[in-house]
Amino acid sequence: MLTLAWGLFLLVLLAGAGAVLAALLDCDAALLPLPLLSAAALVLYPFGMRGNLRIGAAAAVLLLGAAVVVGVVRLRLAGVGTAVKTALTRPGFALFLGGAAFIWCLFALHRPMFTQWDEFTAWGLAPKMVVERAAFYVADPVNLKASFTYPATSLVTFLFQPFGLWAEWACLAALDTLALACVTAASALPRPRWAGGILVFGAGVVLPFFFSNNPAGSYAPQYANAMADLPLAMLFGGALCLYYSVGHRRRAFWLTALPLMLLTLTKDICFAYGLIAAFLIGLDQLVTADKPIKQSFPRAFLRAGGLAVCVVAAFASWSRYTAAVTPTVDTGASVGSAGLSYGAVLTGGVKQLLGIGRDDKFAQIMAAMGNAFFTRRICLLGGGIMAVAVITMVAAAAFFAAEKGPARRRVLMAHLAFAFCFAALYAFHLILYYYNFSDVEGLALKDYDRYLSPYYQAWMLAMLCLLARSAAARWSRCVLACAAAAVVGIFCWRGIPAAGFWSDADSLYTLRADVQDRADTMNTVLDWPDRVLVLSQGDDATRWYYYRYGLTAQVVNGFGGFYGRLGETQDRWDSDFMNLVESENWTLYDYKAVCVPATLVAYMQEKDCDYLLIDRADDYLQREFSPYFEGGLTADMPATLYHFEGADAAVPFTLAAVAESGVE
Repeated sequence: MLTLAWGLFLLVLLAGAGAVLAALLDCDAALLPLPLLSAAALVLYPFGMRGNLRIGAAAAVLLLGAAVVVGVVRLRLAGVGTAVKTALTRPGFALFLGGAAFIWCLFALHRPMFTQWDEFTAWGLAPKMVVERAAFYVADPVNLKASFTYPATSLVTFLFQPFGLWAEWACLAALDTLALACVTAASALPRPRWAGGILVFGAGVVLPFFFSNNPAGSYAPQYANAMADLPLAMLFGGALCLYYSVGHRRRAFWLTALPLMLLTLTKDICFAYGLIAAFLIGLDQLVTADKPIKQSFPRAFLRAGGLAVCVVAAFASWSRYTAAVTPTVDTGASVGSAGLSYGAVLTGGVKQLLGIGRDDKFAQIMAAMGNAFFTRRICLLGGGIMAVAVITMVAAAAFFAAEKGPARRRVLMAHLAFAFCFAALYAFHLILYYYNFSDVEGLALKDYDRYLSPYYQAWMLAMLCLLARSAAARWSRCVLACAAAAVVGIFCWRGIPAAGFWSDADSLYTLRADVQDRADTMNTVLDWPDRVLVLSQGDDATRWYYYRYGLTAQVVNGFGGFYGRLGETQDRWDSDFMNLVESENWTLYDYKAVCVPATLVAYMQEKDCDYLLIDRADDYLQREFSPYFEGGLTADMPATLYHFEGADAAVPFTLAAVAESGVE
C-alpha cells in the first residue's frame, strides 16, 4: 500500500505543479507533465553518480513541491483553485492524470510481473538493483551484472519507489506514466479543439499495439514490460510534439531539452535518436521562420545546436561515469567481439555500403534488410512499406489541412526529414547487424521489429500531432477523426491481443513464482556480499536467470566445456549457467559442463563462492556427488542451498536452507 500511496501522491504533486506552472506561464497544462517528469528524473541523475539517490529523490519532490508553493504565493489559494480547474478542463491533462491513476490502481490490484528474457538479464534487473540498493549498478560490485544498461528507466522507477521496497508492478506503472506524459504532449491543443486532443491521445495510446508483431492469441507486453523500447519511442515522439507546441516561445523552447536528455539516457541507440530530434527541430526552425533563410539560419543553428549539446552532454556524462567507476575492457566504447571503436565500425560500414571491400556476409545482410522492409511484419498492416504508406497518408492530410505558408512547410519538411533520417537509421542498423551480431543472428536480422518499430511509432505520433494542430476547418477535423479512428479501428480489427496489461495473467508467472518462492527461502540465509553458484540440471538458462534476478546475493557464472581433471582448465570456457554431465554423456543436455566432484570443489574455491544452490538434481549428481554433501543428494530432491566449507573440509557442502515446491 505504501508504494501505491506514494505513486498516487507523486501523480498529484506532478498535477499540482503542472497546473500552477501552466497558469504562471500562460500555457496548456497538458504540455507540462512530460518536462516535469523528465526534470524530476534528471535531478536524480547527478545524485546517483555521487551515490545519494535517496537524497536526489527528496530534492526532486521538494522542487515539485516548491513549484506548488510558488503558485500559492503568486496566485493565492483562490488562484490555485482556478488554475487546477482550468488544467482539468484540458483534455490531454485530464486524460493523463486519470489514465496514470488508473494504471497505478490496476497494477496494484493485478501485480503484473516481468515476462521477457531481457528483463531478467538487464532492463528489469537494473531498476530492481537500483531501487533495492539506492545506487547506480555500475558503481556497485553487486550491480555490475546489469552494467550495460542506461539509467533513464531506473531513474524514473526509483522516483516512484525511493524507499527500497521493490515492486515489479510499480516499475511498470512508472514507465507507463512516462509514456502517457509523452502522449499528453502530443494532445495539447487549444481548448476549442478539445475533441482533437482526445482523438490524438487515444490514437497515441494505441500506437504501441499498432506497431507490433504479437502472435495471435499471445500476451501483449506493451505497457507491461520494463524494456527501453516504449520509453524510447514515446520520448522521441513526445519531445518533438512538445516542441511543435512551444517552439515559437523563446524560453519555453528549452523545455524540449529535458525529455531529449532523458531520451539520450534511455538506451545506447538513443544518442542517435537525440541528435535526429535536434536535427529535425533545426530544420523546422528554418522553414517556419518569418525571415529569409540567411537571416534565420544563425538562430535556428544556435537553438538546434544547443539541444544537440544537451544530448551530447548527457551521453558523454554517462560514458565518462561508467568508464571512471568500472575501468575495464568490458565498459569501453566498443562494438562486437572484435572490440572495434564506434568510429571504426561506422567508417568500415559506410565503405561497405558504397561497395568498397564489401564481403559476402555484408552483401547477404544488405539483401536481407532490403527484403525485410517489404516482407517483415512491423505493424498490424504488414511490413515497413505499409507503415510508411500509412504515415505518409497522415502527413498528406496534415499538409492539406494546414494553412499555406510556414504551417505547410513545417509538415512537408518534418515528413521528408523523418524519412531521410529513417533511411540513415536503417543503414546504421545494417552496419550493426554486420559488426555486432553473430553470423546466424545477423543474417536472421534478430529483433528487427524491436529495433525499428520505435521510430515508426514516434514518426506516426508526430504526424498525428501536426495533423491535429493543423485541423482548424471542419473538414480537416473530420480527417483527423478518420485518421484516429483508422488507427483504433485497425487495432480493434486485427490487433486486440488475447491478454495485455489489463489482464490478470497469473498463468504466465507459474515458473517465475516457483523460482521466486525458492529464492525467498534462500534469501533468509543470503546477503548481498555472498557469492552463490546455481546448478539446475536440465535448465535452458531460464531458471538460472530467474535466480540471478531473485537472489539477494551475487550469482557466480559457471563454465562450459571440459573440466574433468584438476588443473586442466584449457578446455573449458566462461559461461553463465551450466549443467553438469559425465564425460561419456555429451547428449544429455544442450548446455554442457563436464565436471567431477573434485573439479566442482576446485571451481567453487577458484571463484571464491560461499554457497552452492542446487535447484534441480538428477541421477548423475545423486550417484557421483552425494558423499560431498551433508545428508547426500537424491535425483528428486527439493531446491537446497549448501554452504561451502572449503576444499579441505571432510564434507565440503553443509546444509543451509531447503525450499519445497511442487512446480518443476
